Amino acid sequence: MRNQHGFSLIELLIVVSIIGLMMTVTLPISFNMYARYKASLTAQEVMVAVADLRRESFLYSENKVISSASDKMTINGETKIFTDTRIRIDLPIQFYKNGTTSGGSINLIIGGYAFKLNVKAPLGDLSLDGGSQAT
Repeated sequence: MRNQHGFSLIELLIVVSIIGLMMTVTLPISFNMYARYKASLTAQEVMVAVADLRRESFLYSENKVISSASDKMTINGETKIFTDTRIRIDLPIQFYKNGTTSGGSINLIIGGYAFKLNVKAPLGDLSLDGGSQAT
């Protein structure tokens, strides 16, 4: 008898089928996790833009108004575009030159996920809620 090295064809087919089965389960889950992660990054980008607006209105003693038109954010009438993002603001949010705000909420739909950015009056504290599948 001589020593045989290597794997048989049956062993290789079993390993390939097990790997294929694992991939069919894990790839969709991984893709959904990545899509939600990207959506949350964009939501945080909107949050940073609002925080910058609050800071600028106080530093430069200017009133700033955030509203929405055609699913885009408008700041003092100028459109601010975020990729793959629909923004709805029911009542305009004002940042006053003394550092206070009227407060309100910004509804975001990013890549099929819904977020809500809350601006709390009077000091403009920000909180981000959501990340659930948009309906």
